[in-house]
Amino acid sequence: MTINADDQYTRIMAAIAAKHGVALSEDDPILMVYTLNEILLQENNKAHQMLLNNFRATLEENIHHWSQATESRANLLSQTSSRNIHQLSEQVVNACFESIDQKIESSFNEKLKEITTLSRNIRLAALINLWATSLFFGAVLILLLVF
Repeated sequence: MTINADDQYTRIMAAIAAKHGVALSEDDPILMVYTLNEILLQENNKAHQMLLNNFRATLEENIHHWSQATESRANLLSQTSSRNIHQLSEQVVNACFESIDQKIESSFNEKLKEITTLSRNIRLAALINLWATSLFFGAVLILLLVF
């Protein structure tokens, strides 16, 4: 026995003597039961500590796996979001280009119609001028022949 154990036995013997009025000797079976309980408590504490260490290791491993799974899902969501944003931006750009193309084409068609109308008017004016010139030369020719 160590000094600490002797001290504990002395305190136990004094407490039992004070409370119950019974004196115990060092080879009393009650002290044997106390020693047995103490050994069982120590073994129980060791077993609990082992279980806690195993639980902690399992919990840390699960947390690590959850962390990796969460990180991979976050990366997957980020990639999917990036692809969706890229597709959406392409759609917006294509829609803008189509709108610009339609506006340019409609503006070009309007100007082409204006040019066509102006060209017809100029051609008509040229024909009228040609006809008027022909009439003038015909009148001059008639005047020369008559006079």
